[in-house]
Amino acid sequence: MTDNNPDGGVAVDLFVLDDKLAKIRTQINSKLENQKHLAIILSAVEENIEEQNNEKTPVAYFVSFLSLLDQCIRDDEIVDGTLAATTAYFLDIVFPFTPKALLKSKFGDILAKLAPPLTLPEAEAPLVRSTIGALESLLLAQDHQQWVASGNISPKRALLGLLELSFDPRPKVRRRAQEAVHNILTHPPASPSPTHVAAPVAGDVSLNKLTSLLQESKKHQKNSNKEINSQIIHCLQLITSITSANAWPANKIERLCDILLEISKTSDQYLVSSAFSAFEGLFKSMNNIIDVEKFTNILDIIFDLKPSINDAHLAASWLAVVAKALESFATLSPEVCLEKLPSIIPVVSHFLSSDSKDIYESSSQCLIAIVSETIPDNFLLQPSATNGITGEIYEKVDDVITFISEHIEHELLSVKYQHAVKEILELITAIILKLRTRVNPDFLGILGIVGEWRTNEKDSFPFNKEAEDVISAAISTIGPQVVLSVLPLNLTGGDQPGRAWLLPLLRDNVRFAELNFFKSSIFPAVEFFENKIAEASNKQSMHIKIFQTIVDQIWSLLPHFCDLPKDLTSAFDDAFAAQLSDLMYSRVELRTPICHALRLLVESNVACRDGALESDLLIQEELPIKQANENLDYLAAKASNILSVLFNVFSSTLPDSRGFVLETIDTYLQIVPKGDLEETFNKVCGLLKNAMDEEAHAAQPQGKKSETPKLSITMLDLIVAMSKYVPESSHNALFSIFSATVPLQNNALMQKRSYRIISKLAETDEGKQSLLKFIGEIENVLIENTETTHSSARASRLNAILLVLELLPQSDLFFIPSIVQEIILSTKDVNERTRELSYQILIKMGHKMAEGGVVENGRVPGFDAETPSSEASLTEFFTMVSAGLAAQAPHMISATITAISCLVFEFKDKLPIDMLLEIASTVELFLTHNSREIAKSAIGFVKVEVLSLPEEMVRANLSELLTKLMRWSHEHKGHFKSKVKHILERLIRKFGVEVVEEAIPEDDKKLVANIKKTRNRAKRKQDAEEAETSAAGPEKKFVSAYEEALYDSDVSDDEMEEDEVDDNSSRNKKKANQYILKTGDEPLNLLDRQSLAHISSSKPKKFSKASVNKSDFKTKNGKFVFNENDEEEDPLAGKGSGVDAYLDAVKQAPVRGQRNKLKFKKNKSNDDNFSDDEEPERPSKASSRDRVLGKNKISKPKKPLKSRKKL
Repeated sequence: MTDNNPDGGVAVDLFVLDDKLAKIRTQINSKLENQKHLAIILSAVEENIEEQNNEKTPVAYFVSFLSLLDQCIRDDEIVDGTLAATTAYFLDIVFPFTPKALLKSKFGDILAKLAPPLTLPEAEAPLVRSTIGALESLLLAQDHQQWVASGNISPKRALLGLLELSFDPRPKVRRRAQEAVHNILTHPPASPSPTHVAAPVAGDVSLNKLTSLLQESKKHQKNSNKEINSQIIHCLQLITSITSANAWPANKIERLCDILLEISKTSDQYLVSSAFSAFEGLFKSMNNIIDVEKFTNILDIIFDLKPSINDAHLAASWLAVVAKALESFATLSPEVCLEKLPSIIPVVSHFLSSDSKDIYESSSQCLIAIVSETIPDNFLLQPSATNGITGEIYEKVDDVITFISEHIEHELLSVKYQHAVKEILELITAIILKLRTRVNPDFLGILGIVGEWRTNEKDSFPFNKEAEDVISAAISTIGPQVVLSVLPLNLTGGDQPGRAWLLPLLRDNVRFAELNFFKSSIFPAVEFFENKIAEASNKQSMHIKIFQTIVDQIWSLLPHFCDLPKDLTSAFDDAFAAQLSDLMYSRVELRTPICHALRLLVESNVACRDGALESDLLIQEELPIKQANENLDYLAAKASNILSVLFNVFSSTLPDSRGFVLETIDTYLQIVPKGDLEETFNKVCGLLKNAMDEEAHAAQPQGKKSETPKLSITMLDLIVAMSKYVPESSHNALFSIFSATVPLQNNALMQKRSYRIISKLAETDEGKQSLLKFIGEIENVLIENTETTHSSARASRLNAILLVLELLPQSDLFFIPSIVQEIILSTKDVNERTRELSYQILIKMGHKMAEGGVVENGRVPGFDAETPSSEASLTEFFTMVSAGLAAQAPHMISATITAISCLVFEFKDKLPIDMLLEIASTVELFLTHNSREIAKSAIGFVKVEVLSLPEEMVRANLSELLTKLMRWSHEHKGHFKSKVKHILERLIRKFGVEVVEEAIPEDDKKLVANIKKTRNRAKRKQDAEEAETSAAGPEKKFVSAYEEALYDSDVSDDEMEEDEVDDNSSRNKKKANQYILKTGDEPLNLLDRQSLAHISSSKPKKFSKASVNKSDFKTKNGKFVFNENDEEEDPLAGKGSGVDAYLDAVKQAPVRGQRNKLKFKKNKSNDDNFSDDEEPERPSKASSRDRVLGKNKISKPKKPLKSRKKL
């Protein structure tokens, strides 16, 4: 590390120091005062050095700044704090480059000058921080003899000062001191001991400080003193700095672990995190083989401190520490760690029997981490001299795997751990995925137990997903053959239970399996079920649908068994290939899975050959790259026959459904031998010629178009697919096909495919060489067929032109002016892809012309043969494009302006200012054109001009530009007005309102005023929002949701009377209210099971003294008497006659409503009559108007107010 190199003064270091000081010198004109002050002080010191005729060496800087620091501090008082901080900053830079001998010989004097800034209470943080850096460099320069010396002025005393500063309340000072301690302990002086001499001192100080803080914390436990917690965290950070330097004293490790685990009990997550950091620093620092014994002692200490399995505070933390410790130990000594696993796993797994869910989940995660991190992947390989795995290591791993499997099978899967079944299944899944093929045969018993749990559906096993994860992991690691030997499918009947649920698991997890197993054990079931389906009388029955689903699932397995099969050369024989071919011909629905399988056979082996699986050591062991090459050679021998079948299938498949067939063809074209490919290509070319001849002489079909494509189009599709892979000898035929099919203007599909030949050839180096060889003929074909290209083939043609331009030699630059008109017109094409390609071609043309060369104008169609040639340049190209501005058609003029806009934006930095001015003035003239199409493109150019061109150029022409532009500011069609306004906004942002207002015509200044007003309004709104945000106080918070429900209310108690109705009911309907009923003086206990009875979804009625009328209660002989008035009891009392009473009774009688419930008819006069399934009727709006509402409540009128007509 250059900054703390104790040997400073080396020539290389001088360059580093000069570089650092040079950066400071450049800040002499900085706007920041602190940077400028540094540069001024450095300049003054350097002038002083030059006046004394000394060289600017590290020693000269060192002496100058040290004496300057001495001047800043006199009589234990800082005279100039800013100068002192600046001087200390330079000392921090210079000290690492000062010769080590000088720092050793003058240690006492230097320390005396550095001590005051560290001890004086008024010293500010920047001064202290820089002085710590200087002191660090000073201590790093001392040798072993000085470190062991005793006295008041010694390195140990200086280190004690740094340790005290490690507890400083100022964060940056504290962090810098801890970093200094770490660096000093990491670089011990040369001595017989590998650890630093001062390590015991640092350990004692930090541990004693931590102990005292913990004792103080226990005294203030009730008050939960945050300040003490912060100090404990600072102390733990210092301990982490010491432990990560591998400097913690061995005799204090047990005490440290005990204290750290004690801290881990706390609920403060920051304390726990800091304790774990200290543990991690302790573990990671031991990275040398000599630390194995020390690490073993630490592990023994940690396991001696094992808490109770139900200790909710400490157990989870202890398990996390164990996982971290074993992970680091495995990195240090994997073999020793492996030997310890049989004693560690039972201890950790015992926590799975805990009653606490958090604890047994932590135990499961700890076991997963132990198995995943402590067994290296290379230990799972077979013994070999090449991989370094001996027979002893292999046996050790085998013993550990056997122990783990027996422990899980006989212990963890017992009734004792039934509450943690889910976690145990997750553990088994992780172990199988880690150990891969090595779990066979030890884990087969476990697999059988889990499989039975999943199969037995009568018991409703709750963890089917986890059980399926275990089986899936087994399928992907030990293979389907082993899994199905333990858990057979039993699809065809019998006494054993069927396991059709395994089929989806097989589909998702089979890879690197044996194809022969699929052929012999799974595939025959297809014939069985198809016979059942054929024999069934009712094809729509449920059983038949289930049978068909099973058949489909079995077919979906085929591609996955073909994904890197182990036995490809023996399983994929001619008979099986012929069977698949027959099925593709006869069964259209099977073409997709079969083509997928054929494609995966090649793709998986190609990926393996190219090293995609190089990191997977186990697969590399079973299937090395050599075998993948042999598999590809075997498939290449059959590729010709497979391609013939695929070609036939492709021809008989509808165009919309044959993309997957073309992908499979492309895969086999990669591996087919060149000779066979050339022969196949010639056959397809012959078929194409015959098909084109037949279609040329055949009569055109009348009426509806046939869904089956023409044979010529199909053959050309195959030729396009093969063009990328055919040998160079066949390229001549390819270009002949290209020349013959491009002019077919009545056959857009043929044109589109023929242009793709160029695109495919350009994808390979051989193809590019052939394109260069035939580029003259290709250019002529492209130029001659400019007018005959169909609009749907335009994008394919432009793509071919772009590729030709990339290869265009400088001798053929006439090709650019020959096709530039077509490219310009394509910028206005309807197809977005065509427009994008046209822009790319224009830019590519510009770059080609900028490279230089000669444009032979005599070879351009329409030009005289004797037209003189011109030098290729960017200016010449712009002249070519600008010629379109003289066209008669508005469409051509508009397209030319669009093309110029694109080119100006791309090449604005390469064009001369005169050229830019000429282009801008010419295009601006078209702003006055009456054609909206032309004006629209011209406005687009103006936008590019405003954004891209030099500011001075736009400013000089601003008045004339705005005069022409504002002509369209009143046109609403085509968004002209909004576009003009947007350009004005850009100009105002660039030049300011005054400049634009001065240049704009008088009649249009109101638009500028409108923009200004809009901007001011937006700014005021933004300022108001910011002010509102800052002024708004913090929201009222509650400790719990219960308190929020209880106390949080916007309505006063007086406003919550039952007879008051809130008119904003529509707002309140949005959230369901819940109310707590009064429970007397006792608070509601929400943990009580009966608490739900005290919570109501409707508002409880609140009685007040005012709501109880005196007439409601009467006394008689000292007792309450209720409703003595018989007239009020009888609803029929007071009726004139019996008929009236009968009619009134009928009116009040209940009727049957929804769900056969009784409903009483409601009367305005009788509010007490309500149905048994409805709430009481709310008071009418008419009566609510007369009520006195609460504060700040305004009632809504019954009907909306109508505005009165003016008299």
